[in-house]
Amino acid sequence: MSVVLTDMQEELRRTVRRAIEERHGAARVIEAAEPGAERDDTEVWKALADIGVPQIGTPDSGTGLLDLGLMVREAGRGLLPGTLLGHALAQRLLLAADGAAGLLAEADAGGRRLAASWGLDAAAVTADARGSLRGRAGAVSEGRQADLLVLPVTADTGAAVACVETGPLGFLTDPARALDTGRDWTVADLGGVPARVHRLEPEALRNVLIEAAVLLCFDSLGSAERCLDDAVRYAKERRQFGQAIGGFQAVKHLLVDAHVAVDNARSATWHAAAALDAGASDAAFSAHVAKAVTDEAHVRTAATGIQVHGGTGFTREVPAHLHARRSRVNERLAGTPAEHLEAMAGHLPAVLGEWSGVPDDRIPAE
Repeated sequence: MSVVLTDMQEELRRTVRRAIEERHGAARVIEAAEPGAERDDTEVWKALADIGVPQIGTPDSGTGLLDLGLMVREAGRGLLPGTLLGHALAQRLLLAADGAAGLLAEADAGGRRLAASWGLDAAAVTADARGSLRGRAGAVSEGRQADLLVLPVTADTGAAVACVETGPLGFLTDPARALDTGRDWTVADLGGVPARVHRLEPEALRNVLIEAAVLLCFDSLGSAERCLDDAVRYAKERRQFGQAIGGFQAVKHLLVDAHVAVDNARSATWHAAAALDAGASDAAFSAHVAKAVTDEAHVRTAATGIQVHGGTGFTREVPAHLHARRSRVNERLAGTPAEHLEAMAGHLPAVLGEWSGVPDDRIPAE
C-alpha cells in the first residue's frame, strides 16, 4: 500500500511542529527532564487544542489513525511529555467501546485532558456492577495533569473501558519506567473509585491493542528522525583533524545505517496506519511488523546520536541521551519487538496465502 501525504496533512504537520518547537524547544526539553523539574506542558497543549489536534482521528473530523499518528510523530520528535500520546490512546479506547464516543465528544467540548494506562492489561483492574474500580493502573503518562483517566478493565460482562476523574486518584511514580525522565510515568491505585464503564467487545479490544502499538511507532519514529537530523547536523559542524567529522568513513557508516533504519521504520509505520484505516485484512500483520522494525530503529538511531556527539551526547548540553532513554521505554510498551515478531509469524500463513492466492492451509509451515 503506497502512502503519500496530502497537502493538508503536510501543512497540519508543519503547524504542529512549529507550535511544539516554539513552546517546547531543546532548552525546555533538557530542563524538563531534570530530576524534580516541572513537566507542565499546558501551554503546548493549549496551542495544539487551538489548532484542533485533540479532535484528529475521530470519525466526525474525517480523519483517521494515520492523521492522528502524524501528530504523535511530531510530539515524539520534540520529546514532548506524554499528554498527546495518552490522549491518542484514550481516544482509541473510547471510540472502540460501546456508547463511549459521547464521553470523548464531551471531553473535547469541555477542553478536558485525557490520560490512558499504557499497561493495557484489562485484568489488572476490575469494575463491579456499580462501576466502582479496584486494582492498579500502570504506565500512566502525565496522569497528574489530566482531567480524566481512560483504561481497559474487566467487568462482570467481560472487557470494558472505564473513564474516571483523576481528582480523587493518588498517582505514584512508576519505577519501572523512570528511565524516561522526559515523561511523568505513574501508577494509580483504584480503591473503589467510581467510573463510567462501557462494554468493549473482544475484537474491539484486540484492535485497540494493535492501534496502540502503531501510535507508539509514530512516537518512536519522530524521536528517531530527530536523533538522525541532530547527528547529521553535528557531524557537519564538528571539526577534527582539519575537517568535519562527517567526512570520516566510520561516521558516514553510522549515519547511513541509521538513515536506512529510520526510512524502513517510516515506511512500515505509515503502511500499518493506512492499512488499519482502510480495514485491510493484513492490517494486524503490518502493525506487528511496524512495531518490531520501529523499536529496533529507534534504539539504534538513539545510540548513533550519542556516539556521533561523543562525550557531549551523555550530557545535558544536548538531548541525545533523552531520546535513548525514551527508546528503551517505548520498546517495552504495547508489546516488545520479540512479542510482535512472534505475533507476526502467527499471521504469516494467512497473509502469504492472500498475497499468493494460495489458501493458507496449503502453505507449508517451513
